[in-house]
Amino acid sequence: MNRTQSLGEMIRERIGNNPPGCSTRPLNPESDADPHCKMCGGFGWVQSQKYNGNWFVCACTVEMRKKYLNAAQPKTPLAIGLRADELEMKWDLVKPDISDGVKALNAVRSAYERGWGMVFLWGTYGQAKTLVGKILTATAYRHGKRSAYANVSSVLDDIRLAFDEKEHKTTELLRRIDWWIQRDVLFLDELDKSNDTPWAQERMFQLLDQRYSRAVREESLTVIASNRSDDELDGYLASRLRDNRLGPVVYLNGPDGRQVMPSGYKY
Repeated sequence: MNRTQSLGEMIRERIGNNPPGCSTRPLNPESDADPHCKMCGGFGWVQSQKYNGNWFVCACTVEMRKKYLNAAQPKTPLAIGLRADELEMKWDLVKPDISDGVKALNAVRSAYERGWGMVFLWGTYGQAKTLVGKILTATAYRHGKRSAYANVSSVLDDIRLAFDEKEHKTTELLRRIDWWIQRDVLFLDELDKSNDTPWAQERMFQLLDQRYSRAVREESLTVIASNRSDDELDGYLASRLRDNRLGPVVYLNGPDGRQVMPSGYKY
């Protein structure tokens, strides 16, 4: 995959951005072609004398893929990863003088109010990183934004489900990655607990590189939480997180808030 090419461009390419076509007849038919198409007879490719006899993806294949992609869109609400009783969570749930949670809150809230960026929260346990992430997601949901909260391993599990498809595996893989890329607000928790296999690393590169590109274009906000510092991350990710145009790297090292939370506090 060309890492400078967006997932949307890849999908559009696969569903028929035709020119310049193929100079010779393709050896294999298109699996998504309409078997009853009168233009290509189910082969999925047609020859055009207008373009020097080159072969192009048939319109029937383009339409069949569009129908598949539309049918495969996830039937989820605007926000995922939260329980129904968490959708009303607000910024004032973060208690002062308990941990460094307020420091995390201020950085994330500022980025959210700006509307775009990339913030990295890292530090010890009990610093309200997860709490801030859920508040962020709930706030964006109430404002009508496409938002999501998830730990990184859950995102990888979701993408991996593409391989359960008997057909259209590549299209389903691109669709699932693109769904995460297109969130207006995305909070990724527990980056340090993600699987470090080559497959997982490549999928996370696809996702985070595109999230970074959207942040640079001022289109989306990504917040990442980890117990490991940015110095321990791969160079490509550390460089992006340190881009001072997008947002801060926030070190959290206060007392463990879980040890001192008041009774009756449910978050």
